[in-house]
Amino acid sequence: MLDSAWVHDVLSLILWWTGLALEFAILFRGLRAKMISRYPYFYAYVLCVFVVSAGLYVGSQLSPGFYNRWYWPTQFVTLVMGCGVLLEILERTLESYAGARRLLRSLCLAFMVAVMCYGAVKVASGTLLSNLGSSAEVERDLRAVQVIFLVAMLAVVSYYRIRFGRNVRGLVLGFGTYVGISMIALAIFAVFGPRFQKIWGHLQSSSYLFALAVWTFALWSYAPNPVPGRGGPDYEELAGQTREKLEALRNHFNRTARP
Repeated sequence: MLDSAWVHDVLSLILWWTGLALEFAILFRGLRAKMISRYPYFYAYVLCVFVVSAGLYVGSQLSPGFYNRWYWPTQFVTLVMGCGVLLEILERTLESYAGARRLLRSLCLAFMVAVMCYGAVKVASGTLLSNLGSSAEVERDLRAVQVIFLVAMLAVVSYYRIRFGRNVRGLVLGFGTYVGISMIALAIFAVFGPRFQKIWGHLQSSSYLFALAVWTFALWSYAPNPVPGRGGPDYEELAGQTREKLEALRNHFNRTARP
């Protein structure tokens, strides 16, 4: 029992310090390579996680109950900030297609507002502070929505053959791996409960370290998306046609709903 607990504590510290080191490297390199102004939402997310992780570590050294008391509220803050990575991927992927970018940006911002409102309700009810299982379920639900949004965005990108540069490809691979494994681990935790807590924590931490390693390499220098060539699909026309079809569908339902 003591050996197992000691190994768990040592592994947790290794993952924690490695994560802080990689986050610092990403932020430092972002400053040196002047990447922060190009990917502001992403670097804001990494800075937020770095501050939260360092704060939890310092607090846990000063007060034994600090980590358990503040983990879930701060985890929710980083989860909301993680939505900014989705927005960053969207902005960079569709930067050459203003109409489609505006449409999807509005959907992404609406999603972020919904996430914040959902979390605020849970905080007000005490869910994120008092019940481990309920807090994990909240994070699982929000991770699932992030995965769905990312998969839908990638489906559109794949269908219309939009090409990624190294930077955006790294953002997608790292963030997609992290949120996907987190969602799976949280779903398993919901089934097995606290017995799975240590394994679940290590799975999340390991997947996040993988994401940090990918981001460190992919964003070491600026590599924009390839400029779309001529002869491809007219995205502005496509966005206009989509809006017209949605408007026609809405008018149809309004007429049907009238007595």
